[in-house]
Amino acid sequence: MAQFPSTLAETGVLNQRDASHQAKPDAIAEMSRKWLEGIDPKQFDACHEYLLAVRLARHMSKTDVVGASMINGDPVTGVSLPTVSKIESGTYGEPGFRTMVRLARGYGISVSSLERFFT
Repeated sequence: MAQFPSTLAETGVLNQRDASHQAKPDAIAEMSRKWLEGIDPKQFDACHEYLLAVRLARHMSKTDVVGASMINGDPVTGVSLPTVSKIESGTYGEPGFRTMVRLARGYGISVSSLERFFT
């Protein structure tokens, strides 16, 4: 009777998959840097215009921003979809520091790139 591997790890499939997942963050970060090369916050008069440009340059949906703003998938640590929509439409008002940190995490930008809009 032939012996078959009982797990994916025994076949080597799991190790190959893990290796490809480890390479993806670097590739995504590099692509993201290229998409953002021409987007300088100083070019924009308003935060909502800048954040919309960043999201579109990164080929992200608003839902992607919401997901990226969370820590370990916990919605309490991120921004909500209505907040992202209001921010990008310019109807939110001035966000507090905590919201700015969450927005920066969601859009993949530094908090310092947002500070010029709120000083």
